[in-house]
Amino acid sequence: RQRQMCIRDRIERDLAETVAVKTMAKQTAEAECKHHWVIESANGPVSWGECQICHENKEFQNSITDADRDY
Repeated sequence: RQRQMCIRDRIERDLAETVAVKTMAKQTAEAECKHHWVIESANGPVSWGECQICHENKEFQNSITDADRDY
């Protein structure tokens, strides 16, 4: 019975480490990603886009005002 507990503890620890490593890898990839955005069609003031590489989601404005323009 004690051996089963040790095996279960080891499996749980390994699973937690695997999840942590995958999470860190995903965060690193997102931080270093050269985004390639696919943005939904304009239907209102904003549209959602998703990066084809890292799958990050972002909101994009569909129009800008004169105050936002960089002349």
